[in-house]
Amino acid sequence: MKKIFLFMLAVFTISSCVKDVDPTSYEQTKEQVLTDNFNTTFGVTEAQYANHRWGMNTVPLINVTNTMRAAYPNGNMWEDEGYVVPVDITDTEREKVLAVFNQKGAEKYESLIDLDCFFVQQVYKGVATYYARNQYINNDYAQGLKQDAQPLVGSDHMDYLYTITDKKEVTTCYWPLETEIQTVKPYEDHMFDFNNSNSDDYGGRMLMVNSNTNIFGYYSSESSGSYQHFRMEVIDGNYYVGFDFSAEGQNPNQQVQRDYIYNDWIVKIVPGKGVPAQRVRVMAEDLGTMSSDFDYNDIVFDILFVKDGDTYKADILLQAAGGTLPLYIGEGEGNTYEVHALFGVDTDVMVNTHAEDRGLKGRSNLAPVHFTVNLPSGKDYATMKAEDAVDALNITVKIGNKTVHLTPKASYENYSNAPKMIVAPVGTEWVDERILISKIYTKFVNWITDDTVKWWEK
Repeated sequence: MKKIFLFMLAVFTISSCVKDVDPTSYEQTKEQVLTDNFNTTFGVTEAQYANHRWGMNTVPLINVTNTMRAAYPNGNMWEDEGYVVPVDITDTEREKVLAVFNQKGAEKYESLIDLDCFFVQQVYKGVATYYARNQYINNDYAQGLKQDAQPLVGSDHMDYLYTITDKKEVTTCYWPLETEIQTVKPYEDHMFDFNNSNSDDYGGRMLMVNSNTNIFGYYSSESSGSYQHFRMEVIDGNYYVGFDFSAEGQNPNQQVQRDYIYNDWIVKIVPGKGVPAQRVRVMAEDLGTMSSDFDYNDIVFDILFVKDGDTYKADILLQAAGGTLPLYIGEGEGNTYEVHALFGVDTDVMVNTHAEDRGLKGRSNLAPVHFTVNLPSGKDYATMKAEDAVDALNITVKIGNKTVHLTPKASYENYSNAPKMIVAPVGTEWVDERILISKIYTKFVNWITDDTVKWWEK
């Protein structure tokens, strides 16, 4: 009986010790194990990277709000009013964008951003040719073209671009003149001076304010109709919209079928006001492993902090979830997201890390997920360090019955432990599951001791 009592007492004591572990101490323990493994794996010491910020200094905080009218064509005043005008499109950029949009895409494509102030910038006007139905024998495609059939250039018949918005400047008093922005019935917001014939005005750019980036469309003179055949892509952290030409008029000569290739007209969407918004890519380890397998793909997301009125938000494009622990972003009802759930998979499924190629449970080629998280009020995030802004996202991981914070800082001393999060430019490819990051990016080890090294450059 005494032995049984002592055994039960020991079990009770051990259970009590585990239950009463201070969460901060638990996090420190996890971080220290990660640090020890990091140092052993890469052959470094904490002293060699004590003040490293792991790229957090490149995370921008951007204000994208404004109170001006819809189309704002006074191009000679943009810079005077604080706008940073986008630089010209380079041939290299244009070729890279075309390589994406020349491929067939989905008929409908969700907008990846939600802006009310932005530049529309000319990238490419397509040269693909089409044939109207009356140019076929008996209007039958199977019987071939008439000898005198003349091809159409799709972009020549896309007369102007537009967005759908519900904001409009309304005159409330004519003397003295007073106006205000009101919510109205959604309408086509024409991109002023961005017609087919003069889209090179103002250097091929137009500033849109109090507009919208959720729906894009074009008006076609071929059939006197409006069409919303668009596709949006994020390429190297920038946003591009491509349009697929078609005509669906009543007469045969007004009917042109779609080819579902969105390269008839391509524009770039650049957030307005201040420095043009450039997301950065955050890659992280979730502290769930004690191994030296540093692939930094447990969660991968592209982030930009924006200010909407008095509210700061994190605009996030979730790319991958290579971890198998519940991982949450945000805090509060309607403002907390579990990353696996966002992808529509169970927690133990690794997403977009080619885990299945290594015999693990995973799914790849899932589309990125766009969402926003409101940051706690009462702080001026534009003046703080990016580490603190990312901290405010309240990224947490569930390990058993414990909750740990996945912070870019050490929980017990800033910048003195191994990185749980690293930052790189958007477009940097994360490594596959269970692949040591330095095997793919050979400059990574040099970056640990020299933060000026661009480790993502192969």
